[in-house]
Amino acid sequence: MKILIKFLPLIVFIFVLTASKNAVSQLEDKTMKGNDKEFFFADPMVFYSKEHQKARLDLYIEIPLENLQFKKNYQTKNYDASLNYNVKIVNSAGEVVTNESINDFITTTKAEQKTLDESAKFIVKEFYLNPGIYNLEIALTDINTKHEKVVKKNIDVKDFPIQDISFSDIMLVSNYRHKDGKKIVTPLVDNNIDNLNELVLFFEVYNSKDQNVVNNYNYKVTDSKDNIVEKGSYYYTLVPGTNKFFEKIPTKNLVFGKYKYEINDNTTGALLAQREFSNSMNGIPVNMKDLSLLIDQLLYIANSDELSKIKNASSNELKEKYFIEFWKSKDPSPNTGKNELMIEYYRRIKIANERYSHYIDGWKTDMGMVYIIFGEPSNVERYPFTENTKPYEVWEFYNENRQFVFVDDTGFGDYKLTTPIWDEQRTRIRN
Repeated sequence: MKILIKFLPLIVFIFVLTASKNAVSQLEDKTMKGNDKEFFFADPMVFYSKEHQKARLDLYIEIPLENLQFKKNYQTKNYDASLNYNVKIVNSAGEVVTNESINDFITTTKAEQKTLDESAKFIVKEFYLNPGIYNLEIALTDINTKHEKVVKKNIDVKDFPIQDISFSDIMLVSNYRHKDGKKIVTPLVDNNIDNLNELVLFFEVYNSKDQNVVNNYNYKVTDSKDNIVEKGSYYYTLVPGTNKFFEKIPTKNLVFGKYKYEINDNTTGALLAQREFSNSMNGIPVNMKDLSLLIDQLLYIANSDELSKIKNASSNELKEKYFIEFWKSKDPSPNTGKNELMIEYYRRIKIANERYSHYIDGWKTDMGMVYIIFGEPSNVERYPFTENTKPYEVWEFYNENRQFVFVDDTGFGDYKLTTPIWDEQRTRIRN
C-alpha cells in the first residue's frame, strides 16, 4: 500500500507503510543504505512555511534494519523489532519546546529477513519554530537489545520574513524522478554520496519583496583541506514568495573524504547557505582502510590495463579517483546509491579470508581465488590423506559447467589448483 505525503508544492515523497500508526514510514526507494557503523542517521533541515507564517523544521531519521534485533513471533510466523525514539527540542533560554516519545514496531517476513541490509526504517517529523537557536536531541532505543544512541545537533532558525532574500537549509537528494507532473524525491539522510554519479541538491530561496529580483550567486565545493574541487555560478530570477531549485554537481572529482558545499552572494560575498557531506564507499568491510590493499584485491575483476592505470597513478588522490571510477563503471545499477557488484565482491573477499587463510591471506590462495570469482560451489567432495594419495578437494559449479581440483601437496592445508584458471579475455593465467 502506498501513500503520498505532501512536503512542498510539486514535490512529493513516496513511502511504503510499515507497521505503525504514526506518520512513520519507509521510503519506496530502498537503495539508500547507510554506513553499517552507525545505529541511525538524523538530518534536520529548516524551511519557511508560508501557511503557518513560521519556520518549519523537517527531521528525517534513517534506521538501517540490519542494526535492529528481530525476534520471531510464533503466532504470526514473522519477525518483529521494537524501538522507541524521543525527540527533544530546547530553546536558548533552556525551555523545552518539544519532548515527544514514541514507541514503534516493525514486522518482517522470513524472506525479508534475508535482505535487511537493503532496507531501512524512515521517520519523518515536522516542527514549527520561532526564530532562534535550538538544541535538538534524538534518542533511539532498540527495545529488544536495550541498545541506545543519542544524537545532538544545534539548529539555527532564521527570521525569514524580515530578510529581503533568504535561503533555506540544503537537502541532499539521492534520487528524484518525475511522476504525474510532480517530483518524487528521496533524501540522502546519511549525507554520504557514496556511489552517486552526481550530487543533487534541493533548496528554497525566499523573496520578501513584492517584485521580481534578479541575482547572481557563486557556489563552491571544498574538501577537508579547504581546496576547491568544484565551483560555478547560478543566475536566478526570484519571484515574490518561495522559489524552489534543484542543482546538480558531478562527483567524479570527489574522492574519499569530507566536503562542504557553499552558496555565496556574488556581489557581497556573504555566505547564504552551506551543507557538509562525505564520500565513503558502502560495502567495503570496515576493517579495510588500506587503499593499496583494496586496489591489490581488484586482481580477480580488473583487467591488466585497468589495474595498471590505478596502481601507477601519480598520487594517492588520483588512485582514489581511478578506484572510484573503476567501480562506477562496473555498477549494475548506476542510478542508485549502492553498487551491488562491489558489495558482493568484497563480501566474498572477507569470506575467503575467514575460510582459507593460513600463512597468507585467504583471498590470495587458490581456493580463495576460485571462491571470489565463482562464488559458492554447487558441490564439494573432500578426499583426506591416504597412503597412496595426498588430500584433495573437487569443487563443482553446475551453472558454470566448471570443475576445479585442489591438492594439498604439503599436508599443511595449502591446497593448490591442479589446472590454472584463464581469465575471460584469456590474456593471463590466474594462479
